[in-house]
Amino acid sequence: MLNNSVIHFSDAALIAVHALASLAAAPGRLVQTQELASAIGASEHHLAKVMQRLVRSRLVRSVKGPSGGFALAKPAVEISFKETIEAVDGQLAESFCPFATDHCSPENCIFGQEIAEHAHQLLDHLSNRTIADIQV
Repeated sequence: MLNNSVIHFSDAALIAVHALASLAAAPGRLVQTQELASAIGASEHHLAKVMQRLVRSRLVRSVKGPSGGFALAKPAVEISFKETIEAVDGQLAESFCPFATDHCSPENCIFGQEIAEHAHQLLDHLSNRTIADIQV
């Protein structure tokens, strides 16, 4: 997976988005961990941990047993990227700054309000983009 050093989402969050997109591409059937891991290029162990978080967040439903697997718990159009990322990484703060230090203060920021505006735009985009928007 790609790593962006300015805005970084965890590998787990990226796996979650790709896993949900794969589940959305398989409507009406349960997808097993092995198949899902192979489809998105993730380890089964890491994927299993991510899927547990998505089940706890009620984005995915899980059926145990030899014919079990995973399916979306609600329509893909109702699952935003932001909701998916937060299910794995925790709440995204609107006030993030990739240049922040312990001594920063919003009042004397060398970038002014520009960084805050871009952070807000990014969160809006993640809130409005859904799993249904992904073509797999």
